[in-house]
Amino acid sequence: MISPHEKEVIQSSNLNVIDFFDPALAPSPPYYTLQHGSTGYAKRDKAALTTNKGDDIYSSIQVGDDSYFKRHDALGVADGVGGWRKHPGANPALYARKLMHYAQLELDRIDNSRRPSHVQQDDPDPVMILENAYHLTSLDAQNEVCTYGSNFVGSTTACIALLSQDELRVANLGDCGISVIRKDDYVFRSEEQQHSFNFPFQLGTASFDFPADAQQFSVKIEEGDIIVLASDGLYDNLYDDEILEEIEACMRASRDPAVPIPQLISNALALRAKLGGKPDDISVLVAVVNRERRPRTLSVPPLP
Repeated sequence: MISPHEKEVIQSSNLNVIDFFDPALAPSPPYYTLQHGSTGYAKRDKAALTTNKGDDIYSSIQVGDDSYFKRHDALGVADGVGGWRKHPGANPALYARKLMHYAQLELDRIDNSRRPSHVQQDDPDPVMILENAYHLTSLDAQNEVCTYGSNFVGSTTACIALLSQDELRVANLGDCGISVIRKDDYVFRSEEQQHSFNFPFQLGTASFDFPADAQQFSVKIEEGDIIVLASDGLYDNLYDDEILEEIEACMRASRDPAVPIPQLISNALALRAKLGGKPDDISVLVAVVNRERRPRTLSVPPLP
């Protein structure tokens, strides 16, 4: 590092000075966004526990007992535990949908409270997002009276992935899954969290699991990486090699501008899983990592 006195001496001799240790000269980190698609199939013959009125209330998308959200910088999926359907008043579908709804709202809140560019930003944390969403869902479970005339109960598994510059941060609790594929091969694949067979970690009524129990991962990503985030309806019906087969086939297929590659892949994966041997709700989110020249500009937060 050049001292101020040394700069004055050199400048007095009419020489240009370049301080290569000056933070202002450091290259800007790459900025990536997610081009995403999603496809879902509810389990055949499963009775709906919520109505379409929820589409006007919740920002998350419901598929049977599954629910998910997607943004340019984040993906999330929750799988309501179907065993609750045997209990009167239980609603695992609503529990999963609320969890994803509040997770997306928390991300929106963070966007709207961004500090000026010269002030250090708080790093996004998927466990924190999951924690806040779980807290609000738990409050609703205690206070909200559903159609059944009693407070709703239920539980859900969940996986949330956040993009922070060139890093994908993941919190996964239960048996949802996420994969990162680069050049036709896996660079990352999450594993299930199970207490015992068919008893995944879960958030909700009568569960001793909490967001802090989630597996946490950090994956360096590159332009062109393909991210697959899905409920266990995909991973229970397709092997990893079969998922790769579908992705490679979609990448080789003629590209219809009306159907982006992520949507083409999610359609293919969900359909093949639907034809598999284990009936279940299937939610598949696919994202392709794109590099942008500059970060997205955020809108001015609304006045209080």
